[in-house]
Amino acid sequence: MAPRFDPRDRDSGRLRKAVSNSLFELALAFSTPGKNAHALIHEARKTLKHLKTLSRLLHKVDPEAFTRFHAELADLGSALAETREAAALAETASWLAASARAPDEAGRFTRLAKTLEARRDALPAADLRTVLGKAGARCRALSEMAANLPYPQGRKKTARLLAHSWQEMMQEGRRTLSPLTVESEAGAFHDLRRCAQNLSAACALLRSLWPEAMRARQESCRDLIDNLGRESDIEGLMQLMRREPQHFGEAIDQVILERLLTRRRQALRLLSLQQAAPILTVDPEKDARRIRILWEVVGA
Repeated sequence: MAPRFDPRDRDSGRLRKAVSNSLFELALAFSTPGKNAHALIHEARKTLKHLKTLSRLLHKVDPEAFTRFHAELADLGSALAETREAAALAETASWLAASARAPDEAGRFTRLAKTLEARRDALPAADLRTVLGKAGARCRALSEMAANLPYPQGRKKTARLLAHSWQEMMQEGRRTLSPLTVESEAGAFHDLRRCAQNLSAACALLRSLWPEAMRARQESCRDLIDNLGRESDIEGLMQLMRREPQHFGEAIDQVILERLLTRRRQALRLLSLQQAAPILTVDPEKDARRIRILWEVVGA
């Protein structure tokens, strides 16, 4: 079962078991990945991000324990990201080709997609198995760690804890969004995506409080996260072209391709800023108060 807070639970046993089980299930999946290991890695990274948000919400229960747990989740996610990158870039190039507005643009992006698919498929199978094997072992260790983490007790104490963590999360989102323009550094947009992912995961974790509203809010984050992910992949693609130009045709073709990519990246940035404004500029204090009251009322 997916980890989810429920104010009607009188103890933390169900949540503790769900967190531990989700990691154990990942370990099992890594041991029998089947044919599409890249899809498995993609889904696994989503689960790890979900659990990182949970650890952020519970951080104040035991800062040392949850900081360590969060760091282990982040480290595993980073290790998987290196393997995921080749597949992500190929998928982004295919999306660029499918959404191109002119035949020449579509042709260039289609050729780019084929180049990146060949690069993805050239990854040695033995290396991929090694990555998955190590990830499985780490998930088993994380499952045991999760089973021993401290969880909050008491309805009112838990309500205050979650409300405070929610407020901090929303404040971080506002601070991250506030100075952004389409010309900001790539890292700033990466931070914005992380804030949107945290909010989306927090809505999923707290869906029992107000199912319709939390689901709607999570949906509003989805397009923003997807667009920021594509923006990030385009930036990564452009960096790859600079590192390994020999794979991307003649110099003039690379110049044209980089211009097309820059234009698409800028459009995604502008759209993302427009989408983020109504999502991340909600009053953090009022939002947190609503979380606290709902927790106390639903759990009464």
